[in-house]
Amino acid sequence: MSSKKLKISTSSEDDENKHAMIMDERKRKRMISNRESARRSRMKREQHVKDLNDEITYLTTKCSELAQKITEIAKNYAAIESENRVLSMHGEELKKRLELMEEMLLSCNNNIYYSNIDNDLSYVSMVNSDDYSGMTILEDPLLKQWLQPTFKYQTI
Repeated sequence: MSSKKLKISTSSEDDENKHAMIMDERKRKRMISNRESARRSRMKREQHVKDLNDEITYLTTKCSELAQKITEIAKNYAAIESENRVLSMHGEELKKRLELMEEMLLSCNNNIYYSNIDNDLSYVSMVNSDDYSGMTILEDPLLKQWLQPTFKYQTI
């Protein structure tokens, strides 16, 4: 009987040993797997940090390029805005000169019309038609100042 108990206990111990060995093997495999997973995770994190640093470098370079372009565009804008103001003033001056010259022409034509109405009625038809090519324009000292260029030497 005692020999049977020995066999049973031996077989039970063998089972426990086998079970312990299997559990140790599983622990060892899990430990190796966890180490590999941690190594992959570290490598992935290092690659991600490297990619982020590369992106920082790229974006910093791009930012400085854009800042340089913005500065250049701002300078060009200021120059064009200044030129636009000068041209607008010049346009306003030309409009005023044109209005004055039209008034002077109308006045001159009215003077010619009224002075010649008594002398020669043939001017009436010429003044009423819009063809002034046959008329002689008299030199007027007031008109001369409007014919001189005023913006010739102006700088921006």
